[in-house]
Amino acid sequence: MTDAPGAGAARGPDDDLLEYVMIAVPAVELLSGVVATVTGLVRSGVLGLVDAVLLRRGPDQASATAHALRDVEQLAPLAALEHPRVRLSAHDVALASVAVEPDAAALLLLLEDRWAAPLSAAARAAGGRIVGGERLARVRVRAAGSATAPSSAHRDGPVADTGRRGAADLLVRGPATAARPELAVDPAAQLRTLAELVERGVLTLDQYEAQRRRVLDG
Repeated sequence: MTDAPGAGAARGPDDDLLEYVMIAVPAVELLSGVVATVTGLVRSGVLGLVDAVLLRRGPDQASATAHALRDVEQLAPLAALEHPRVRLSAHDVALASVAVEPDAAALLLLLEDRWAAPLSAAARAAGGRIVGGERLARVRVRAAGSATAPSSAHRDGPVADTGRRGAADLLVRGPATAARPELAVDPAAQLRTLAELVERGVLTLDQYEAQRRRVLDG
C-alpha cells in the first residue's frame, strides 16, 4: 500500500519529488493570494515547502536581488512552513533570477510534490525510480498546439515509427542533462557577464534586456 499525500512529511522530502516553481508578479504586494494558496496546499498535504526565496528587480537594475521570506511581512507565513533539509544554492537563485523582468518580483519555491508520492512508491516497488521531469513553458505548449509550429531539425533517434515526426518540441532538456549539469549552458554566467558590461557602461539597460531575452530563448 502506498503512502497517502503528506505521509512522508515526518521523514523529510522525497528526493525524487522535488521541483522548483517560480511565480512572477508586477509587485510583491500582489503575492498575498499566492501565499494563501501555497499555505493551503502545504497544510492539505498536496505539496511540501522545502525552501523559498523572493526575487526583486527594480526598473533600473540589470539583476534581481534575493530576499529571505522572513524579511517581507506578507511572505513571513510561508517561512514557518519550510522544511529545509536541502536549500537552493546561490547559483540556483542566480539561474532563476535570469527570468525576472524589470520592475517586477518573483517568488521562487522549492517544492516536494507529495501528490506524486504513490507514483514514486510504485516506481520503487518495480525496482526503478522517477528519473526526470520538467515543467513545460506555456509558450512551448502553445507552439506545439499550433498547426504551423516548427519542429526540431534533429532526425536521429528512436521515434521513427511512432508518428511523432513533425511535432514541435516541448522539452528544453532531457533527463540526461538534469543528471549532468555540465552538459548545459549556464544562463546565469552569461547574464552575469552582461550585467558587468552594464555596470562598466559598455551596454545600456535596453541592450542588456535584449540580450537577456535571447539567453532566455536559448
